[in-house]
Amino acid sequence: MKEIPYRLSPDGENKDWIVVACGQRAYKDWNNLMTRIPESLELCLAYLCKQPMERYRGKVFPLQGPLYKGAWEFKVTKGDRVLYVPNPGTKIVSVYYAGKHPNPPSPRPPKDL
Repeated sequence: MKEIPYRLSPDGENKDWIVVACGQRAYKDWNNLMTRIPESLELCLAYLCKQPMERYRGKVFPLQGPLYKGAWEFKVTKGDRVLYVPNPGTKIVSVYYAGKHPNPPSPRPPKDL
């Protein structure tokens, strides 16, 4: 398989989806979370690799409003969030924010997703 920049999901495992970071900043922030809360982020990654578009009450849900079309939120811990855009056509989950719960408004997904 062609190397994917900022890939977050492991290579070679039987995963339904590939999880990538949208750029260096998201990649760095993901790795910072991995250092602080590895168990919680591993659970998040496993979920994103298997069922990123399945709601999980109080934990995984689509963001609301036209500015967030297609974007989802995963509550990693009480204070940490991962915001992402799943693409069912390519089976790629693009993480564009990983970190402390943002004060409203939430960061918007990149326009090119």
